[in-house]
Amino acid sequence: MQNPYTPPDQTDLVIEDLNIGEVVDSIREQGYAVVKDFLSQPAIATIRSAFNTEVPITEMRAIGTETGRTWRAHNLLAKTRAADAVFLDPRLRAVVEGVIGKYNQINVTTLFNTLPGETKQLLHQDDGLWPIPRPHPPFLCNALIAFDDFTKDNGATHLVPYSHKWTHPVDQATESIQIEMQSGSVVFWEGGMWHAGGANVTANQERMGLFISHQVSYLRPQEIQLLAIPPEVVRSMPHKLQRLVGYHTFGIGVDGRDPIDVLGDGVVVHPDARPAHHWRRRYKEDA
Repeated sequence: MQNPYTPPDQTDLVIEDLNIGEVVDSIREQGYAVVKDFLSQPAIATIRSAFNTEVPITEMRAIGTETGRTWRAHNLLAKTRAADAVFLDPRLRAVVEGVIGKYNQINVTTLFNTLPGETKQLLHQDDGLWPIPRPHPPFLCNALIAFDDFTKDNGATHLVPYSHKWTHPVDQATESIQIEMQSGSVVFWEGGMWHAGGANVTANQERMGLFISHQVSYLRPQEIQLLAIPPEVVRSMPHKLQRLVGYHTFGIGVDGRDPIDVLGDGVVVHPDARPAHHWRRRYKEDA
């Protein structure tokens, strides 16, 4: 019997002219893959407009920088429905499943804008939050969608190819590449890859992007969507997106019911449940 957490073989899978198998193989082998024109310019314009009007964004110090020239907004799914189609895009879903398996959920959602004058981040691994010795199976599959063109001058993301397979930390002087890509493109990478945001040395070019991180479902997410997104907002989401933010079952679910069915119910009592004192008494009798 195949381990349900083992990513499926997607060698021959093609969705909307994108060869999913090739993308996944690239991520597994070198740690990353770039897909051009993942989102159309009209789609980018629509989402950007919603981000600019619906989503509060604030200065956040980047990893290893003190300039305050990076602005971020987290917990996007609690604030706008404008990007739901991106999270549910069958190509995104297939790539994520191919890298970390069928049982995955959203870990982090971030809108960021790297402004002129920002310095380079420190190289880091996103899966370092979980203190599990390496090597280990992939925990994360990240996707970074360019809203503006990513160039070396405006801080295109640094990646260290093949470093997702390393079992030792890297020196900050380790050689990296910068992923230059046009607006609408996406770069995927495995969570163990060493990477960093680049320095924006331009005078007037911003670098806006949408970062989506998925994780295997059995780990606690960095952003706990079940707490961060109010139940009334979750109820307005498409069913598949509700699953992706954590409303799925492990074992028997919530008192035997599907978590989606108990959204907003408060305390749930299974129809066959007995008072707690009943079980304590029985436990003593059995002992």
